[in-house]
Order: sequence, then structure tokens, then C-alpha cells
Amino acid sequence: MNIKEFGVRVRRRETPFYDRIYRAAKSLRKFEIPSISPLYSFLYYERKTRLNLWNNIIRVFYYTPMFKTQCKNVGKGLYLINGIPLITGNLTIEIGEEVTIFGKTTFNGTKVVDKPTLEIGDHSYIGYQVGIYVGSNVSIGSNVLISNNVSIFGEDGHPIDPILRRNNPPSRDSIKPVVIRDDAWICERAIVLKGVTIGEGAIVGTGAVVTKDVPPMTIVAGNPARIVRKI
Repeated sequence: MNIKEFGVRVRRRETPFYDRIYRAAKSLRKFEIPSISPLYSFLYYERKTRLNLWNNIIRVFYYTPMFKTQCKNVGKGLYLINGIPLITGNLTIEIGEEVTIFGKTTFNGTKVVDKPTLEIGDHSYIGYQVGIYVGSNVSIGSNVLISNNVSIFGEDGHPIDPILRRNNPPSRDSIKPVVIRDDAWICERAIVLKGVTIGEGAIVGTGAVVTKDVPPMTIVAGNPARIVRKI
């Protein structure tokens, strides 16, 4: 009998002997030691401080300089959180001052136009796992909040016709700019589609699918997004 067969017999608890081994192993899995508050509280904050220090060293001396080489312009105070965004396509990136971007994000430029452009204004925030897919241009204003898992599409991605979809990129007709004005807030898991302008100070609710322009100082929600109320 090999080790694998022995493990199967223990899990099946085929005999009292295997049952005792099973119970002993399960008891060991539940074993705990007392949590001595001063000691483990110190260890918790020691670990937190050490990891924060290490992450900041990597951010300052590794991630941020690398990311800047892939941008046309970057203002002062860029802050990358936990890594570096994935950049695909021939994308021109311009970033204002004091911008915060999560490392787990994707910036993609279409291959249909020569120089797709992504612009991010001063003091804006790009959250965790945001995907920005640029057709011709995606312009994000100043003091904009883009929450986690938001997707912004400046193109269809693929032709609608299944025959064309096999071998052809989307046509230029399917590419339109996206504009997000100053002080807008795009909530978690929202989707913004091509050709949309989101007005100044507007809020896009969680999970909304924005298919048309959002007026300034309004809240929209739903699929498709509709005006809920004025701010």
C-alpha cells in the first residue's frame, strides 16, 4: 500500500484504526496557541510597518520610474499603489499632478488608430482593477474618482458581424472618444461605453452601464443608466 492509498483509507475511515488517525489529524488541524496580546500586537504592527516600508521603496525606486518612461507627460506627485499598470497598444498617456493609480489596472490603446490618447487630470484617482480601453481618446478631468473594477470603453473591441469578427479589427466607425469631466465619481463596477460624456460633478452608480451622456451634477444608475436625481 502506497501513501496515496493510505490517505484514501484514512479519509474514508474504513476501520476503527483509520478512523482514529482521521480524528487525530482533524484535531491537529484545529490546534491553536494562546494569543498573547502584547506580543502578537507588536508582531502585527512590526509586519505592517516592514511591508509598508518595503512597498514604498519598490514604488519610489522601481515601479514609478518604469511607469513614467511609458508616459508622454507626468505631473508631480504620482502615486502608484501595489504595482504598475499594464499598458498595451501604442497608447499615449498624459497624467496631471497628484494622481493616484492602483497598480492592478489596465490601460489599452486600440490598434485601429495610430495614436490613441489617455489623459488623466490633476488629483484624480484610478481604483483597483480598472480597465480603460482607449479608442481615439479618453479624457479624465481633475478631481475625478474612478472606483474599483470600473470599465471604460472607447471602442467596440470586435466587429458585430461574426464573419468579420474572425479576422478583422473593429472599424474606425466603432471608435469614439470618452470624456469624464472634473469632479465626477464613477462608482464600483460601472461600465462607460464609447462616445459618452459624463458631466462635471456627476455620479455614476454602482454597476451602472452608461450608454449616453450624463448631465452635470446628476446621479445616474441602472442598465442602461438613467437619471435618478439632481445633486
